[in-house]
Amino acid sequence: MCMHCAEGQGCTVYAQRPDVCRGFFCGWFFLEELGPEWHPKQSGVVIRSESFDNDTVTLLILELSAFLVSEEFAGMVGGWVEEGFGVEFERLGPPGHLPAKMRMNELLEEAVAKRDLREMQTIFAWSLAHIDKTHVWERDKTALRSALG
Repeated sequence: MCMHCAEGQGCTVYAQRPDVCRGFFCGWFFLEELGPEWHPKQSGVVIRSESFDNDTVTLLILELSAFLVSEEFAGMVGGWVEEGFGVEFERLGPPGHLPAKMRMNELLEEAVAKRDLREMQTIFAWSLAHIDKTHVWERDKTALRSALG
């Protein structure tokens, strides 16, 4: 997390944020098929738009919310898998560590083909728990410096 990000609040230097931040927009703003329930504040999910270039949708799961077991979430993720897009779940690590990703396609293919919503939800829950409980978090050696207040 950026040193200017406050939990539950977001960016504390939004008006003065650097260009790299000004150029980032959650994929929710670009994908017309996503309803208001996908807004990051509602869903706890940020869609990493930079991943679109390589036919991969990266879903940064910020919080374990009821949205993750909704039909809307499962339907969209299943649609992406069915269309051949790579789908990755990403979780933030502890402060000072890199995030972790898990590719979901191979885990979901059978459940998606059977249109088995309950099985998809079980796989979602298992994969996020697996990341959170078993991932060996790698330290982020990036030195964060800011000239902003």
